Amino acid sequence: MINLCIINGSPRQGKSTSSYLISELIRLFNDDIKTKEYYITNLIKDKNLLNEILLSDKIIFVSPLYADCLPSTMLEFMSIFEKFIKEKNNIKIDMYCIVNCGFLEGNQNKIAINIYKNYSIRLNLNWRFGIGIGGGEFMKASRAMPLKSPIKKPVYNAFMALKEDIENNSNDNINNITTNAKIPKFVFKSAATAMWKSMAKKNNIKVADTYKRIY
Repeated sequence: MINLCIINGSPRQGKSTSSYLISELIRLFNDDIKTKEYYITNLIKDKNLLNEILLSDKIIFVSPLYADCLPSTMLEFMSIFEKFIKEKNNIKIDMYCIVNCGFLEGNQNKIAINIYKNYSIRLNLNWRFGIGIGGGEFMKASRAMPLKSPIKKPVYNAFMALKEDIENNSNDNINNITTNAKIPKFVFKSAATAMWKSMAKKNNIKVADTYKRIY
């Protein structure tokens, strides 16, 4: 039996793309993998849950991409967890990550994956590899489409690589995987534009306001 801890770092919790991706991944595991998902908001509030994490054999950090980085709540948790784990000895846990972004290209997540990698090394965890997924909102919006379908097959293949690494307790060197659904960029941009305009209208925001930058 392998105990797998999945840390959901999305501020939207169960309504998030991260939550959808986690549910798809869990379906792939065999019965020897015992999974438990935690929301970082709960981990921040209840420090006793941190002890449960240390009972895990493997951890997957899952989060969206926020301006080439991670959500502030995830960063807050990582700081808390770092202070907690430094008081412990002989922690032997494999660490992975899954980062999804609104851009179509999965390689947009490379910087965030490296943040997780460096964090893993800092905590003396055994870093395995990360997966960067592009077109996150499309993945969630098309949840009725099977992950194994031709359009989503690249993401399915990435998840299968993660599944096999976890189930086999592999020590092989595996590079980070960046991928996305097979969808033409002009189709993706058209659908995304329509979605943002619709969301702006629902929230009484002018279309021009959606072009504002955070800096």
